[in-house]
Amino acid sequence: MKKWQKFAGGALAFALLAGVTGQASAGPVVNTWNYEINNGFSSFEPVPGVVGLDPNATLGTPTRLEWPLSGSDRSSLLVDSTQSGFDLVTNGANVAGATLTHNNLPIATRFSNEFLRSGRLSVQIDLASADPNVSESITLDTFFDFAFLETENQGPCGFGSASTCDDIFVLTGNGDLSQDFTYDGQTYTLVFGSEQLSTLDPAACQQLGLGASCVGFLTPENASTDFQTFVRIIGPSTVPVPEPGVLALIGTGLVILGAMRRRRPI
Repeated sequence: MKKWQKFAGGALAFALLAGVTGQASAGPVVNTWNYEINNGFSSFEPVPGVVGLDPNATLGTPTRLEWPLSGSDRSSLLVDSTQSGFDLVTNGANVAGATLTHNNLPIATRFSNEFLRSGRLSVQIDLASADPNVSESITLDTFFDFAFLETENQGPCGFGSASTCDDIFVLTGNGDLSQDFTYDGQTYTLVFGSEQLSTLDPAACQQLGLGASCVGFLTPENASTDFQTFVRIIGPSTVPVPEPGVLALIGTGLVILGAMRRRRPI
């Protein structure tokens, strides 16, 4: 898992610095991008206790997880299947990526062997220049691994909780969230970000057998909670070098983690 650092105000960030080389004959800088983002849960446990539904047409992976299999009332975790647009501006504002929604219903503990425990959210983004119009396209991907605890619906919770008791999501691993890529001879950095991840109370981390300073979020019982992500493109980064026909390209990436919003009660 990449190293997470906490900023003032509770936000989290990390930076990935990379140097790559490209061709000297670079095309024009892309001002605006067309994009399509596909999302799906490429793995989850336990099986068959957790049911995967509504597969993403491109990835073939489910976009909805429900549990427990044997229960009539099921909690669920959903992710937007696809987002697309033409308003991703180089060095501009963040563009909304996938929204995860946890529908947190009270579940009888007799089904605990069928509760969601972990999973991987896979993300693929296809990019092409909208301004100027360039036919070339490029595909990038990343992933987020998470652990999850479906808590008992009775106190004491054993950790700070807004309800009795909040469920716990913890980020346990991820792919590259800041990726350099070369497009039409120019190098850019694609940033995958997320709103409101925070360092959890050590007591909450311990509920999943993890050490202090685990990163994640809590979701109240009997409510739907949204978790928003974003993408951004920065660059290009080009620095000429003495050798003819070669550029030294330096890419920097920054992920800023902001605010999670709670939806209506179920």
